[in-house]
Amino acid sequence: MTDHTVELSLSAEEYDRLTDVADDPEAFVRAATLDRVEQEESVAFTQAGGFREADPEDRATDSDVPRPPVAALVGFDIESMGDGESLVTFEAGPEHANPMGTLHGGILCDVGDAAMGVAYASTLGPEESFTTLELDVNYLRPVWDARLEATGRVVSGGRTIGLVECDVHDEEGRLVARLSSTCMTLRGEGAAGR
Repeated sequence: MTDHTVELSLSAEEYDRLTDVADDPEAFVRAATLDRVEQEESVAFTQAGGFREADPEDRATDSDVPRPPVAALVGFDIESMGDGESLVTFEAGPEHANPMGTLHGGILCDVGDAAMGVAYASTLGPEESFTTLELDVNYLRPVWDARLEATGRVVSGGRTIGLVECDVHDEEGRLVARLSSTCMTLRGEGAAGR
């Protein structure tokens, strides 16, 4: 087991300023430091080829693989991926709210888009990549603070064009949103660096 202890030193002034935004300033700084390290690992992972360089058998089970940078930024986790399916989880909180106080639709769309992208990517060969041509989202119920599960699945995967869908449910199993996207598989020069 890895020890995640972070040594830090806050001046009295820094500690007092942080009490305005956190009940436990030291824990706040510790968490921010670890989040930054995770973000940097995510960027390095992606720049090194990301999931395309990982062994396809390890993709869904390797918990040591850093999250893609967008997952670290938004705060979702890729729980599983393979055979055209995926599961992405997300803890919606006040930091994800729109001005009305509910989960911002763009965040919800991003989580669903990630689930669809991961599902589609799980069907690709090592030299292939993809891009999204079209994305559609239907918002069905508001969300405040909730644990969401986004289940992506490839509905139709052709040689070049594929259709992917995603259902997003809350912890009570209620459908929060349904998304669909059309993806195009890229090969050769079109896949380079993507």
